[in-house]
Amino acid sequence: MRVMYTSTLCVSTEKSPTCSQILPILQKLRNHFTVHEGDTVFVSTLKTTVWSDLSQRYQSVNVRAFLEEATALDPRFKQKVEDETVWHRIKDKILAAAHPMETEKLTEHGDGETEKGTMSQDEEEETLQVQKCKKTKMTPLEELFAEDDALKENLIQSTLSIQEQTAKELEMYRDMLPLMTSEDPAIWWWNRRDTYPFLSDLAQSYLCVQASSTPSERVFSTAGDTISQERSRILPEKADMLIFLQKNC
Repeated sequence: MRVMYTSTLCVSTEKSPTCSQILPILQKLRNHFTVHEGDTVFVSTLKTTVWSDLSQRYQSVNVRAFLEEATALDPRFKQKVEDETVWHRIKDKILAAAHPMETEKLTEHGDGETEKGTMSQDEEEETLQVQKCKKTKMTPLEELFAEDDALKENLIQSTLSIQEQTAKELEMYRDMLPLMTSEDPAIWWWNRRDTYPFLSDLAQSYLCVQASSTPSERVFSTAGDTISQERSRILPEKADMLIFLQKNC
């Protein structure tokens, strides 16, 4: 049962993304609890019972789809995605974020497919301006050659549409080798937000989701230690500050 204990520790951490680990861990557990020839009746029954209980926890279609997309957006486990349609869903989500108005129109008309070339030039320029605002402060070299970089960026943007950029990012991301499990995927995406602007934004929205309630339970425990009988008159604002400092410093 050591693998069960290790898996619990993996999903209970709060300093690294855990949501994208669920399906790869389940694959490990499925292989571990597969009944093999030579197993005793007791071991076979135990394996079957444990795996049956684990697999039933993720039968929801929406939960399963969310976990598949989170796994695909984790550069450590992207090759463990078994369903090829996950990548189509990720592409659709990126396009939906880039075409919010068109997505609403398609939803109203009940059309489930995204039309190509429906985004106007003004909307594309507005989207690109938002992306520029998200960039960090320029280095002295970037500031010195800002005009040259702007011309290059305009040339690239005029050459590639949003759909083509998304397809290019997905192709580059899928072709790269997976990361070691010791790497932090959130930091990896942040450092490559200029290379994968669309995928990076989407990945951060998935990786921030924790797989278990353990982090919130730890916050409750910290609150219980902070607000005690000896400190029963502490103000709520002071308690919030103390708990925040305890969990974030």
